[in-house]
Amino acid sequence: MRVDTSTIGIAPGEGLVARFGDVVIYLVGANASTERILGAVEAVADVEHPGAAIAQRLAAVVFGTGSEPPPFGLVAPTADGTLVLLRGPVSALISGAEGSRRLVGARAFTWVDEIVRDPVRTLAVGPGAEAQVTPYPRTDLRAGVVPGGGFVIHAAVRRGRKQNRAAAAAAPVAGAEPQATAPAGLAAAEPEPAADPGPPTGLAGARSAEPLPGTRAWSAAPQRPAPDPIRLRKEPASSRLLPAARNGAEGPGKSAPALVAEDGTSYPLDRAYVIGRGPSVDESVRRKTAAPLVLQRDRHISRVHAYLSVDGGKVFLRDAGTAAGTFVSTPGEPRWTRIGQSPTELPPGGRIRISEQVLTYQDESPHAGN
Repeated sequence: MRVDTSTIGIAPGEGLVARFGDVVIYLVGANASTERILGAVEAVADVEHPGAAIAQRLAAVVFGTGSEPPPFGLVAPTADGTLVLLRGPVSALISGAEGSRRLVGARAFTWVDEIVRDPVRTLAVGPGAEAQVTPYPRTDLRAGVVPGGGFVIHAAVRRGRKQNRAAAAAAPVAGAEPQATAPAGLAAAEPEPAADPGPPTGLAGARSAEPLPGTRAWSAAPQRPAPDPIRLRKEPASSRLLPAARNGAEGPGKSAPALVAEDGTSYPLDRAYVIGRGPSVDESVRRKTAAPLVLQRDRHISRVHAYLSVDGGKVFLRDAGTAAGTFVSTPGEPRWTRIGQSPTELPPGGRIRISEQVLTYQDESPHAGN
């Protein structure tokens, strides 16, 4: 199902419906985790086949924070089809050539996810296990966040060859007169089997999807966030550790160096980071030389706000030339110092403040402080 050529109808009700590129998400209500969920989706929605990358980021938000996120349902493209991801009391009704079937998020302790393959005619996501989602007439969400009680994706319709021939047969025939060169003469010509310029609804014509009915499920267990989208696949249970669990796996006193947010989310300092509310737009992230570190959306935080690098076991930070600035504080120092665009070393125990959000450099390894 190609979301870019489909219509996204909004249903009445409580909650939020958001669209970022080809990714659509419905949240039942809102709480402290809502902005983090939306930020995680928006950060990687513009990459090709973002489904796998979004699932990894949502795992860090849903399972790596103390607050309980609201139930949600998400639809995102992958390399193999369309990812449908449901958490809590939400459901998805998938209708295609072989009939309709329903997925329910509450049937799993973590979440329910499935890769749906074409052909799919409609895909509706709404609250509850048996809810019937009926969108407002003529609604079509193109981008942004709006109030709503669910959404329905209608796949674009392409006019078939039989319709082309029927239209040609209904046109007047020129009879024995010479073939006309005016546009009216097209009616007398034998219809060509070329693709129709567009569907009668005015929507852009979608490419015919390969008729491979069926689905393929993948593990819903959270995975360690990675900067690059990967193909969804099943992994052995031994690899399904949350980022925080990985950092603590070395035992007391031997934790690997990491940046730790106020909500407990941990980012291992074994790589470079681009920090901001939309860091995936930075060229270093696109070239895979740095990982994105997404902060909660805030009008004082730029999409690319700061750069963090690790060199010889030392951590360096520099501002990206933002108006709001990036601030650091050394251990035991209550005052904050604004840094510039030149790399500034951050010692273990140092803190980073961007707007109202604080990250702390924690290093409990034996060499720390040497």
